[in-house]
Amino acid sequence: MSKSLDEVKENISQKYLGKFGIHAIAVHRKTNSLNIYIDAEPDESKKNVLEEIEKEIAPFSLITIKEERAGIN
Repeated sequence: MSKSLDEVKENISQKYLGKFGIHAIAVHRKTNSLNIYIDAEPDESKKNVLEEIEKEIAPFSLITIKEERAGIN
């Protein structure tokens, strides 16, 4: 039985959230994908992790959004 998009998000969040510059993960139902919010600084290890995530979430798509974390003022 295949996993739902919400189940995939939960698994990926538990494994990667807060690591490798990943600071948010969201479901995007319209495109049947996961949106992963990642720090904007380029880093080769991030590329490798994103490729790994892309394989793990198949058949769903991965959308990477590069932006800085929200700060607390």
